[in-house]
Amino acid sequence: MNADERFSVLTMFQTLKSKTSRLLDPVVQSEGITTLQSCVLVHLYRQDAAVGDISDLAVIDQANASSLCKKMEQEGFLTRTRQESDRRVVILSLTPKGRTAAERIQAKLNHYLELLGALPNDAKAELVRGYLAANQMLDYLFEQTKGE
Repeated sequence: MNADERFSVLTMFQTLKSKTSRLLDPVVQSEGITTLQSCVLVHLYRQDAAVGDISDLAVIDQANASSLCKKMEQEGFLTRTRQESDRRVVILSLTPKGRTAAERIQAKLNHYLELLGALPNDAKAELVRGYLAANQMLDYLFEQTKGE
């Protein structure tokens, strides 16, 4: 890989990150939360989850997921309850405030889905293929660089 290709990979990652933030930040900031917190809310809107599930969803370690969820609990978005059968497992549930925030966020995100739904089928298929390829590439890079 030459220097131009290395630069273009860095540019690709940064461009995707910046454009995603530019698109999503106004949606989540209106609720006073971060994009990561909004992912947690929207996930919990569908179903309660353990902190470990949030760790996997957010691709962060369990300690950071636990800290994130404690902060969200302090802000009134969710509750944390120890599982009766295994006290080490903490189950997360939305509070009414969290449920309302998740509903407002999802309503705004549905607008993006409507816009994407208007694309021709081949364009939608190409977006899915691109996402899957990028995700596979990142998984590969993570796997190859573990412990570095």
